[in-house]
Formats: sequence, structure tokens, C-alpha cells
Amino acid sequence: MKTLLLTGFAPWDHYQRNAARELLRDQAQMGPQGWRIRCVEVPVSWQRAWPAVAAAWDETVLAVVAFGQAEDDAVRIERFAVNGSSNSAADVDGACFADDWIVAGGPAALHTGLPWRRLEQAVGAAGLPVRSSLSAGDYLCNHLAYRVLYRAAEDPGTLVAGFVHVPTLERMSLGDLNRVRQVVVEEVIDHLEVASGTSARAQA
Repeated sequence: MKTLLLTGFAPWDHYQRNAARELLRDQAQMGPQGWRIRCVEVPVSWQRAWPAVAAAWDETVLAVVAFGQAEDDAVRIERFAVNGSSNSAADVDGACFADDWIVAGGPAALHTGLPWRRLEQAVGAAGLPVRSSLSAGDYLCNHLAYRVLYRAAEDPGTLVAGFVHVPTLERMSLGDLNRVRQVVVEEVIDHLEVASGTSARAQA
């Protein structure tokens, strides 16, 4: 079975709901063309975020899309994650990131493995505001994005991985957020199926 792993952050700070988690709630376990969709809620914690994702990342996972929320009016397809995090921003545990690097000895930056141009076009074609972004910030979103991309680069079984920011629920309706997820899931899976020559869309 082929698995697409989707992650979304839990609520934090003054947010009662995190759009990145809410958009995953209605996702079915089975996706198109027999893919299994696995959704994971990620704590906004320097110590607990990555272990929560790593625990769900088994040998069946071929693709990973991590979602985070941002105070922005558009969906942001993040193109890069950098190997460093803020040392002053506390998490839900009251802790701050204390190290110089996210992964000691890792590259200074990693590029998304997602087909970001294709995603940007597809989300826009669905009538939703979208843009690509060069920076996922310096908090947990960038932190997790880097860990995901680093793991994907080391794991020959994971074909694509990356990070997508979505607006808060005050800036985008849950219906539109669900549409973002639907488009991303469909496009990532079709991207992989095209590469393997099994895309139903390509054969239609």
C-alpha cells in the first residue's frame, strides 16, 4: 500500500483552532488510485514535533506534506527550509530552541521536493489565493519543514516531501481550506503516478 502522510499543527498561543489541523479532519483514509492517507496532529513543541511525525513515517510512506498556518491571506507553497530556528520563541511547553542547528552537519538549506509550480497553478485554478514562498519563517513550521526534507533526502522510499502554509480560519473559510487540501492531495498523488506511468489522468 502506498501512503501519503499529511501533518498539521495543533492549536497554540492564542489560537483556539489551528487551520493546519482543521483542514485534515475530514480527510478520508483512502485516497485516489488506492493510496492510503495518514493524518498526524503535530504538537507545537520543539521537543515533540518531529518525533510525532517520525513515528508515523514508515516504509509505506512515499510522500509527505506538512501543513502549518500563517497570518497571511494566501496559501504559501514553501520552497525552502533553513537549518536554524529562533532561540527566543517559546513553544507550548514554555521551552525555546536551544541549539545552533536543527540538524548538526546538515545543509544550510533544503529545497522542497513537492512539485511547487504545479501546486501553485492548481490551487490558483481552484479559485484560491496562492503564492510560492522562499521562507517558512524561524519557528516550528520551518523547524518541521527542515526535518521532513532532511529525512526525505535520506530515505530512498520517500519520493516527495514539503511544507505548505495556509491562512488562519479568520482569513480563509474551512470549506476553502478543505479544498486546498483536496487539490494538494490530488496533485501530489497524480505527480507521482505520472512519474511511474500509472496516472489515470494522464491516460484519460
